[in-house]
Amino acid sequence: NEPGVGDGWTRAARDLGLSRSDFWLQTKYTSLDGQDPKRVPYDVSASLEERVRQSLAKSLENLKTDYVDSLVMHGWEKSWEDNFIVWRTFESFVDEGKVRQIGISNFYEPDAVEFLYAHARIKPAVVQNRFYDETGYDTQIREFCREKGMEYQSFWTLGANGHFLEDARVIEFAKEKNLSPETLMYAFVMALGITPLDGTTSKQHAAEDMALLARVRAGEKIFQSDEEIDEFADILGLPELETDEEL
Repeated sequence: NEPGVGDGWTRAARDLGLSRSDFWLQTKYTSLDGQDPKRVPYDVSASLEERVRQSLAKSLENLKTDYVDSLVMHGWEKSWEDNFIVWRTFESFVDEGKVRQIGISNFYEPDAVEFLYAHARIKPAVVQNRFYDETGYDTQIREFCREKGMEYQSFWTLGANGHFLEDARVIEFAKEKNLSPETLMYAFVMALGITPLDGTTSKQHAAEDMALLARVRAGEKIFQSDEEIDEFADILGLPELETDEEL
């Protein structure tokens, strides 16, 4: 809902005396296969490069801004040639000052992430993937992100991991920390160096999520030892564990 985001940040800026630089806006280019046929933001008969350009132009209009902080390629195109047409167009947006950083999403093969990185003039700053057991929680991709200084963003972080949220040990530990199982999950993945993408229609859940962020930013350590993190990694089912949290 880009128009809603555009309305939201501009209203907040007006009401709170903030400026565009106080907000961080990320959006995506999505190929035709992933579009709602009634809401395609580009001319479907145009060249691939032109579709990417029209898509960004529409996003900037919807978001009421002249640049976005992050633009993500929503997924694979039909060939590597097409992938690089999209990517080279993304790079030109950075050159033009319309986009601050670029990234990829729904790339689940480590070799593919490494291949794109190796052949990109402007390297991806972010990898955004579904965080679930079918991909081994992207252990190898997350390690590559750490090595190259890329941000790993997770989505479906809660929806794909109900077994974690329902575990008695998680529920008990969350109560001890004055958290819900859901916010404990967010705290856990942040301890692994992951940025979880968060979306909710519940004001209560949004308030809980913001309260967690405030606690983390204030320096609170939700987990007091590597052993605690290891326990929750086992509950989740991580094949191996790397943590970025300083304990």
